[in-house]
Amino acid sequence: MNESKIPFWKHFEELRKHIIHCFCAIIIAMIILMNNKNIIFDYIIFGPAKTNFITYRLFYKLANSFLGNRFNSISFLSHNLEIQNRQIFGQFHVYIWTCFIGGFILSFPYIFYEFWKFIKPALSDKEKKHTVSIFIMVTLLFISGILFGYFFVCPFLIHFGYSFKISHFPKNIFDLSDYIFLIIHSVLSMGIIFLLPFFIFFLTRMELISCSFLIKYRRHAFMIMLIIASAITPGDIFSTIVVLIPFLILYQISIYVSFYANKKTS
Repeated sequence: MNESKIPFWKHFEELRKHIIHCFCAIIIAMIILMNNKNIIFDYIIFGPAKTNFITYRLFYKLANSFLGNRFNSISFLSHNLEIQNRQIFGQFHVYIWTCFIGGFILSFPYIFYEFWKFIKPALSDKEKKHTVSIFIMVTLLFISGILFGYFFVCPFLIHFGYSFKISHFPKNIFDLSDYIFLIIHSVLSMGIIFLLPFFIFFLTRMELISCSFLIKYRRHAFMIMLIIASAITPGDIFSTIVVLIPFLILYQISIYVSFYANKKTS
């Protein structure tokens, strides 16, 4: 193919062009978010810090349905979190950084589109036919991971940090930067984790791994997933299981994806 004869510096120039396009998309999305500061922070970022957050209300309803009166002794978040800022420009830095990460999340489909445009010339005609389906799959996986991290992982982590006490003497007043880091870390981590089937598909098409390889080293993969789940969470069993369950499901889906990719290759 003619693309294979292009000098390396030409590929670098092309990559630089795609990176600039991605950065511009992030900045545009970031500006949009900055102009909607109240919605982003009051309703989204600080949503899990309030007792009326939808996940907590859902937990209460489910617990009441299964446990009944015995649920009176159980509480998920009895009071709104007290969050304080201890730096002069702390709120401004949080404002800029959060909007930038939000801009990345909003523009992720376009970022992946630019990435796909960069590698597309090296793909075969058969692989190019799957462009739309792969684009939809990656977008849906990433969004699903973001939503799972926001509505499930974050509430569990916040509840654990709020309810765990070494004594009744210290009062839990959380730092703004720590809270924002927890939200961003949890959401982005789950968004990347949910892309596992795509990574497996990509590596299988490159003939670096296979379906039999994934099955053979399933136990080793389980240990790696357990370590990652423990790293994302504080290490308590319940939060770790919440992250580990979708990880295991995604790994099983990845086995089927690899099997499908192997059939397409052969």
